[in-house]
Amino acid sequence: MSIGEELRQAREQMGASLKNVENETKIRTKYINAMENDAFDVLPEKVYVKGFLRTYARFLGLDGDTLVSRYEEQLSLRVAAQEVGVAQPPVARYAKPATRCKGIAIAAVLTLLVLALIYRGGNVLGNLSDDIADNGQQSRTSNQYSVDEHQRQAPEIAQETKKVNMVLQVIGGESWVQVAVDNKYVFEGTLGPNHVKQFTGQEKICVKFGNAGVVNVKVNGQDYGFLDGPGQVVTRTFTKEDNQQTAGG
Repeated sequence: MSIGEELRQAREQMGASLKNVENETKIRTKYINAMENDAFDVLPEKVYVKGFLRTYARFLGLDGDTLVSRYEEQLSLRVAAQEVGVAQPPVARYAKPATRCKGIAIAAVLTLLVLALIYRGGNVLGNLSDDIADNGQQSRTSNQYSVDEHQRQAPEIAQETKKVNMVLQVIGGESWVQVAVDNKYVFEGTLGPNHVKQFTGQEKICVKFGNAGVVNVKVNGQDYGFLDGPGQVVTRTFTKEDNQQTAGG
């Protein structure tokens, strides 16, 4: 029996609908349906698959750690099968005799050209040396300009690449957590004591807690502590400028 079949069978024996499971576990119906059909690629990332499996298993009265171990074994077998099918890099071939002959001919022509220049008294070579010197001076001037321009632009680049970094740590209880990074949901599930989650966004991170009194929040190194008391549902948005906005609670 697959992982999905075991989950579906346990839910049906319990008499719970997919909507019931979503309301109780806070896992979206499409993710529940994906797990029951062994379509784990639909879920966001491996770490979220494990969290969803444990949360769903706890709701159904199953052993979540066992299901997670079976999932990891399946994933390892699939990765190994993909690696076996990777094509080997092509072996370099030796140059054909015709190619070598063509190279010799080109070298001979170049040699004759150099001898002709020397025969003409070295005037051309002298002019060429002057041109190289002039180009070298221009190159140094251009390089100096590039360095100065880079130094002037460096602060602007640093400002553009500034991001918002968030660390969530659950202390002394459990809380359902939902996280959206730059308007895209990246995590949804229940976190237990001592769980730590880190998120990074380009512009903003929005978090929603079902039990705000047990989740400590740090953003860009600043400790915001608990956003509200135990049992309180809170939604907050943090931006890369460390501004905090209330979106509802």
